[in-house]
Amino acid sequence: MTWLHTELLNQARNHPDRAAIDGGKAGEIGYAQLLTIAGALSAEIAAADAPRAIGVLSNRRAEAYCAVLAAFFLGIKFVPLNPGFPAERLATIVDLAGVDLVLCDSSTVELASGLGAHWQDISGLVASPPAIVADMADRIEADLAIDPGAIAYQMFTSGSTGEPKGVPVPYGALDHYVRHIRDLVPFPDAARFSQLFDLSFDLSIHDIFVALACGGTIVPAGPIDLMMPHSYIEKRAIDVWFSVPMLAMVTARGSAEPKTDHRIAVAQFCGEALPMDYVRRFRAWLADDAPLYNLYGPTEATIAFTGKPLSESDDAFAVAPLGNVFGDNVIAIQADEGAVIDVAEGVEGELLLGGPQVFGGYEPARNLDPFVTQDGVRYYRSGDRVRFADGELHHLGRIDGQVKLRGLRIELGEIEAAFRDTFGCDAAAAIVFGEQENAEIRLAYQHDGEIGDLAPLKTRLPDYMIPKRIWRRDDLPVNVNGKVDRKALGAMTWPDAP
Repeated sequence: MTWLHTELLNQARNHPDRAAIDGGKAGEIGYAQLLTIAGALSAEIAAADAPRAIGVLSNRRAEAYCAVLAAFFLGIKFVPLNPGFPAERLATIVDLAGVDLVLCDSSTVELASGLGAHWQDISGLVASPPAIVADMADRIEADLAIDPGAIAYQMFTSGSTGEPKGVPVPYGALDHYVRHIRDLVPFPDAARFSQLFDLSFDLSIHDIFVALACGGTIVPAGPIDLMMPHSYIEKRAIDVWFSVPMLAMVTARGSAEPKTDHRIAVAQFCGEALPMDYVRRFRAWLADDAPLYNLYGPTEATIAFTGKPLSESDDAFAVAPLGNVFGDNVIAIQADEGAVIDVAEGVEGELLLGGPQVFGGYEPARNLDPFVTQDGVRYYRSGDRVRFADGELHHLGRIDGQVKLRGLRIELGEIEAAFRDTFGCDAAAAIVFGEQENAEIRLAYQHDGEIGDLAPLKTRLPDYMIPKRIWRRDDLPVNVNGKVDRKALGAMTWPDAP
């Protein structure tokens, strides 16, 4: 059993009547009630044939949190399934992850029934929960037999081969993250935590487990809240904010000054480079002396790996520094010539991540080994170029074809592969065009005829990966090595959108 399992049970013991989830119009669920629902669902699953993996087909609803906790206390891997993804992509994930039970809500039943696994609508259990069992924490604890090396959850990220990459994260890695992010960030007691991320985005795992480990209340955002985060902060009285940087800009644009006295007590940003201009604009939403943190980390290193509280002295930077590792995490840098070197002042290269939060490898396994070993330490190659200066890490960009857009990780190669396969074209090259809030995916291609309707792509790719503009060309620019020159493609004058 991990510290995190014990901590969640203790929160239910110590604060049974405190709201664990505030679903707005859907009502509140207290800690004792949440544990009772999760415990009842766990017992129901355990009484049947134990699944290898549980898919959770729900977003920002009580059903999603109950399903995640049921799997967590059973010691069975859960796999987030985003209802907004194409059914074909979800079926691929179900197959790759070995999911044989999908837990869904009333809005996703039809989708769940076509994914090739057994499914169960748990809406009734949440809407009409069983009577609170006072000793549910003791019952769950008595049955806990969690191996820290077993897989807690498996995320699927964009893959350059055209197939999603499976990232399995062990219980021990999640435990280390939650314990040490609590040491780094001063979360207030009984706080109301934002919950803005879809379950398929690994930052949602932070939302759920950090809030519950701190005895806080998860406040899931609705679709309108995502478009009007300033109103969400004020009307839902958000104390702890966690989002991608873009929502800082959206918040500031929505309302430059809060219309109520409520202010955020702690803010955190993660998922992509954080422009300091966004930080300056967001400060109006912070209470006096409230800390604001920049967090960094790929899915393969369990949510976030480094952190830094930002101050006005950081305003001199265009992009917020990454800070330093926390807990027992370790880093090194791979220089351009390939040597793995210790982090020291002025060193620059690819950031390598090692320690208890780093995953063991992709499942299914991939041909390209993402690890390098030095002095007995196994490091994950992050693909991020950094410089260590003035005692902290600074992000310089990516060294491969992976990009982040609105905090979502995208392999340009997956978009290209899907486009070629769908339309039978000879070549395709995707780029990110523009910067910050104006950034969008564009794609140039070679083909016998014009391609106008991109709707067929939506059976392969989620909406955020569909190119906003495409351009048929007789040839694609290449560099001296014969590879597509994306920089040159981005510098060209693109035809106006139809």
